[in-house]
Amino acid sequence: MIDPSHIRILIAALGGEGGGVLATWIADAAISAGFSAQRTSVPGVAQRTGATTYYIELLTADGRKPVLALNPAPGEVDLLLSSELVETARMLQAGFVTPDRTEVIGSTHRVYTINERIAMSDGRYDSDEIIAAVGRFSRASSLDDFAAMAQTAGCQLNAVLLGLAARSLPIPADAFRAAIGADGRAVEANLRGFDAGLAYARHPPVVATVGSNLLLAPQAFGADIKALPEPIRAFAAEGVSRLIDYQDVTYARAYMARLNRFVGKPGADDDFLRELARHLAVRMSSEDTVRVAQLKLRETRIARVNAEAKARPGDIVQITEFLKPGPDELLSILPAGLATTLLGFVEKRGWSGRSIPLKIRTTGVVGFLSLKMLASLKFLRPKSLRGTRETAWIEQ
Repeated sequence: MIDPSHIRILIAALGGEGGGVLATWIADAAISAGFSAQRTSVPGVAQRTGATTYYIELLTADGRKPVLALNPAPGEVDLLLSSELVETARMLQAGFVTPDRTEVIGSTHRVYTINERIAMSDGRYDSDEIIAAVGRFSRASSLDDFAAMAQTAGCQLNAVLLGLAARSLPIPADAFRAAIGADGRAVEANLRGFDAGLAYARHPPVVATVGSNLLLAPQAFGADIKALPEPIRAFAAEGVSRLIDYQDVTYARAYMARLNRFVGKPGADDDFLRELARHLAVRMSSEDTVRVAQLKLRETRIARVNAEAKARPGDIVQITEFLKPGPDELLSILPAGLATTLLGFVEKRGWSGRSIPLKIRTTGVVGFLSLKMLASLKFLRPKSLRGTRETAWIEQ
C-alpha cells in the first residue's frame, strides 16, 4: 500500500496529451484534502523527441513548511501513471519502478517511435516483453488499453488515468471531481472519463494475465478460464470476449469446448495450446460482411474519427463509407442452400468477378439504418454459406 503520509507520483506522457493538466488535477485535489503538494515538470520537445514527465510530491500537512524534492529519485516512486507503453518502459529502464514500492497504472496502446517507423523490417518494440517486465519489477500494476476507454467516454486519456489513480490515493473522489470542475475545460467529458477510470479501478473485470497485461473475460467464464493452464488463460480470455462480441455467449462456449479438447492431450504443450487459442479465436471471427457492418457502427470508431478530424464539441462530422463487395461476399451470409443456388446463377451469367461500389453515409439516417440492418443479420451466421464453410474447416 502507498504510505498516505508521504506520496511520490511520477507521470510519463507524450507531448500534447494533457500530462500537465493531470498533474494539476492531482495536486489541486491533494491540497483540498489537506496535503502539502508540489508539482514540477520536465517537458519534452515533441511527441517522440523528448520525454515529458511530471513529478508530484505530497506530504501530510502538519503546520510546518515542508521541504519537497524537485525531481523523482530512482527507487523512490510510489505511483507511476503512464499514457503509453514505451513511456512506461522508459521509466522502468530509468529505475523509477521497483517491486517493493511502485504501483504502475498505464495504457498499453502504442504510438510508434521514429526508430520503429523508419526500420526497414518490423522495428516495433515487443509489447509483451514490456508488459511482462512491468509485472516483474512493480509492486502492483494495472495495464490495459485505457486510450480506447477514453475514446468510448469521449474524453482525453488523462481524465481516465485520474480516475484510475483515485482508487490508489488517500484523497476523496469528490476532491478530484472538484479539481476537474475548477479547471473549467471540457468538464462534462472529463468527468465521464474520470468516472469510467474510477469504476474500472474499483470493479476490475475478471481477467487473465500475461505478466500484468489485463485481458478482459466475462464473469460467467471466469471458472472455465482459471481451469486452463496458466500460460494460455490470457489468450482464452481474449478469445472469449472477442467471440461474444462477434456472435454470442453460446458461440464463445463452443470456442472453449474446442480448446478444451486438446488440454491434457499428449503433445499438447503450452506453446501449442497458446497458438491454438489465438488462431482458433481469429478463425472463428472471420470478417464477413456482417462483421464489417458491426465494426463500422462502433462508438469507439466514431470517437476515433472525430478525434482524427479534430472535431470540437458541437461540430458536425459526416462519415461516408466506401465499400466494394463482390457477389460472393454479399451472398455468403445467406443460408447455405440459397446462397449456393444464387452463386451458381451469378457464375452462369459471368458476374462472379464483378463488384458493387457503394457509398454509405453512416452519419445519415438511411446509411446508419442500412448498416444496422446488415449487422443484425448475425443470427444467420451459423447456417450461412460462409459459416458452414468455416465450421467445416475448423472441425477438420
